[in-house]
Amino acid sequence: MSAAQYRAERAQRLLEDPLLQEARQTVIQALQSEVLSLPLGERERREAAVAMLKGAEQFFRVFELVMDGYKLERAELTNAAQIQARHHAIEERMRNG
Repeated sequence: MSAAQYRAERAQRLLEDPLLQEARQTVIQALQSEVLSLPLGERERREAAVAMLKGAEQFFRVFELVMDGYKLERAELTNAAQIQARHHAIEERMRNG
């Protein structure tokens, strides 16, 4: 297994890991609750909480994009391996036929 395939499989496992999903949900819900619980008069705290929420959401989006990149890399490697296997099969048939 190549390093890229290994990374792609680990990325898939990470994204599907219940602990990561739970952590993401916990962080986002806690920040959403913080934003909603602050009175309108506490503008600075609300803005800070909103900024943290947006930052957390952005982090998870970027994290998923990185993981998707590994999945795409794995798909490309699989496709290349399939093409190579077909090529070898054709060469073998030509030699034997």
